[in-house]
Amino acid sequence: MSTSWIVRLEDLDRTQVASAGGKGASLGELIHAGVRVPPGFVLTRPAFDAFLEAADPSSLVPTWLSEVDAGQLNIGEAASKVAELLGDAPVPDEARTSVESAAKELGVAYVSVRSSATCEDGSASAWAGQLDTFLNVGPDELLDQIRACWLSIFRAPALAYGATHGYGAGEFGVAVVVQEMVPSEVAGIGFSVHPVTQEPGVRLIEACFGQGEAIVSGEVDPDQYIVERGARGIMQRRQGRQKRGLFLEEGQSKPVWRDLGTHGGDAKLDDDQVLEYAGLLDRIEAHYGYPVDTEWALANGRFHLLQARPITTLAPEYQESIIDPSIPWNGFIRRPLSLFEVSVINHWLDTKHAGSDLGLHMDRQLAIQDDSGVVTLLVDQEAQEAAFAHFQDLERHDRSRYIALLEEAHRVYEDGARRLDRAEGFQDLDDAAEYFSKVGKFTTAFPAWTLMALDAGHIEDAEIRGLAEELRARSLYTPIAHGMLDPLLQRFARELGFSEPEMAGRLVTWQELQRGAVDLPLLEQRLSDVNAGKKFVFQVRGEDEMLRFVSETGYLLMRIAGQREIVPPDDPDRLSGQAAWPGFHRGRARVILSSDPAGYSVEDGDVIISIQSNPALMPLLRHAGAIVTDEGGVACHASIICRELKIPTLIGTGNATSKIRDGDIVEVDATEQVIRVVERAPSLP
Repeated sequence: MSTSWIVRLEDLDRTQVASAGGKGASLGELIHAGVRVPPGFVLTRPAFDAFLEAADPSSLVPTWLSEVDAGQLNIGEAASKVAELLGDAPVPDEARTSVESAAKELGVAYVSVRSSATCEDGSASAWAGQLDTFLNVGPDELLDQIRACWLSIFRAPALAYGATHGYGAGEFGVAVVVQEMVPSEVAGIGFSVHPVTQEPGVRLIEACFGQGEAIVSGEVDPDQYIVERGARGIMQRRQGRQKRGLFLEEGQSKPVWRDLGTHGGDAKLDDDQVLEYAGLLDRIEAHYGYPVDTEWALANGRFHLLQARPITTLAPEYQESIIDPSIPWNGFIRRPLSLFEVSVINHWLDTKHAGSDLGLHMDRQLAIQDDSGVVTLLVDQEAQEAAFAHFQDLERHDRSRYIALLEEAHRVYEDGARRLDRAEGFQDLDDAAEYFSKVGKFTTAFPAWTLMALDAGHIEDAEIRGLAEELRARSLYTPIAHGMLDPLLQRFARELGFSEPEMAGRLVTWQELQRGAVDLPLLEQRLSDVNAGKKFVFQVRGEDEMLRFVSETGYLLMRIAGQREIVPPDDPDRLSGQAAWPGFHRGRARVILSSDPAGYSVEDGDVIISIQSNPALMPLLRHAGAIVTDEGGVACHASIICRELKIPTLIGTGNATSKIRDGDIVEVDATEQVIRVVERAPSLP
């Protein structure tokens, strides 16, 4: 080939991102890994630089981008200015002749033309779907589509994505990949680690009929396969509700949408094909040395790899054994609790303190704090079932004792209320925590477990319910915890010389205080972790206590719940979807029925309800508190973006845009995979 601007894919590897871009360099690396890649070439970044130099001799584009960085020009205005300046600029002659020569040597009728930015497909940001791809491109269109790929880096969604991920003016360039067009019957995506639960032993594969652009854009509901590492077996499968597919048609210059009818519900891959691709994922991950996100096409019974990039959304600790997987955990409560409060709750429920009085033996507990600061407290499922059996036996065979315990709880409450009224303090933390344990186990834990047993149908007794509900309606928990315990804990931290004593309750456990294990270096280290955004995972097994501060915890909750697929809710007022990123958020719904952000406004914290969370909506997505879509799979480009933004996201609800009105107040619980309307917006007159 005549110039260094053109490089064949087989002559590239992953070290050449600066010239070939992330996609081009990775395609070359895939060839070295020995997998099947459609033949092609890359028009490298120097051609892009030459295009800009010729079309923008006054360097207006860098000036506008610098003004965006400085907040002097908004992204939409900058994108419009660049499009007006560069939209009709010619491709440099050397690039044109080089591409024509390379295309002739490639010798195929139709090609795909794909942007390959130097900042894309890296370990920190995928740029998934932000730049242009063109399919089934003929010779007459090739140069126009190359120019469109160059210009796509300056569109508003890409500029917004770059700004969100810290890319400033002039920090990127665009190469262009040109490959033989693969007429795929089935296409899809494969992750070598599940991107939501982050289970390293689980592969995720999604598949659709037709071209893969339909699946990565989130415009179809794909089939989904969960495969055990080593391609040993298919653990779960779900057949999507694909209504249409994107296909190459004879005589058509571009892929066209075709209605699939009932055929769209057929399985896209057979078991052997699923396991074959899972084996390819094993092989590619082993070659790269890190978990990968891949795109593929199946044509004539053979898989063709179209892309491989790092999975950018895995927690640094995703492979570590942070929780005990051998224990079947059940959710107990979800509250905004401090670490100290969580540890005291454990004090209420363990065998030593609750066994003789209440018959509770909760010696294995787990508390996981999420991004919002809310804590999910879980207990051992076997212990929970034993507690319910104990309450059932007590109600049936010694009801008078059950009533007496609840009446004693009322006396404990009255004593605690009087103590608060008199502002009686405690001599020390030992005295306070022991009293708090008595109040907590009688007036909080016991009635709470009683009501759970009643609601689950283990017992049926109106008098018991009335006594328990009265206790739960007037808790002493908050005034004692925050009015009596916290001041003592802060005094202890000040005496140690701690810089922020008001933070002490978020940093230590009651058991650590009992053991005398809290000192100044420990407090300062944990404060540094919390200020860095880390969350706690606190686990108790009998006398053993384990505490970790980690960067992410939502995926741990998804693992415990086994949430790898959509689970229909048991409440008709809720909608279900599949979590693309876990978390909880409450906010105002903004229903967006277009992939064009023009004309829509989103305030920080709004919940975007859309047909699909198209990457073109990036200027809006980065303001959202949560995202809910009708269509799409967990592996589509928009889902990747939402995971990078760490926004709670539910996809594939099927009908959220028709069930939720603009302005409704909604709660999105992506960990439980449901969305509920809390308050309806006023109806229009």
